[in-house]
Amino acid sequence: MSLYELSVIVRNMSKARLVEAIKRVAESVINEGGYVSKIESLGTKDLPYKMSAHGQVHTKGNYILIKFAAPPTTIGDITDNCNRDVDLVRNFLSRIEPLPHFKCTLHEEIKPPSFRCDVQKMIQEAESRRPRHLKKKFSLNTGIGYNPF
Repeated sequence: MSLYELSVIVRNMSKARLVEAIKRVAESVINEGGYVSKIESLGTKDLPYKMSAHGQVHTKGNYILIKFAAPPTTIGDITDNCNRDVDLVRNFLSRIEPLPHFKCTLHEEIKPPSFRCDVQKMIQEAESRRPRHLKKKFSLNTGIGYNPF
């Protein structure tokens, strides 16, 4: 089963009727073989523009967020049920991708740059790419045994 998020705008109505509309949406998910993990109300807000749905024009709506898991084959039926519900102004269904797992490297990041493994690898790679004529080791004359006077 995949995780999904259903954003719904329900028309402006009393709390009792609002709860009934949300229950209908949740029951349609459950009837299609999924399970609802979270229902979150984002409140009543003015719509960004006038929206018409089912022969009515709406200027206010209740924003609801429903998170659920369902088989991918039933998503079409769930969206079809939402499209036919007369109390819903808009609905948007999106799949939630799992977060990628990453390894914490804080212990490596707090080291000074010269002691980090990736910086040492970059230094070695830069030295291996240095041109041959610059790789010569120069011996400096220290002046021992040389007296110019």
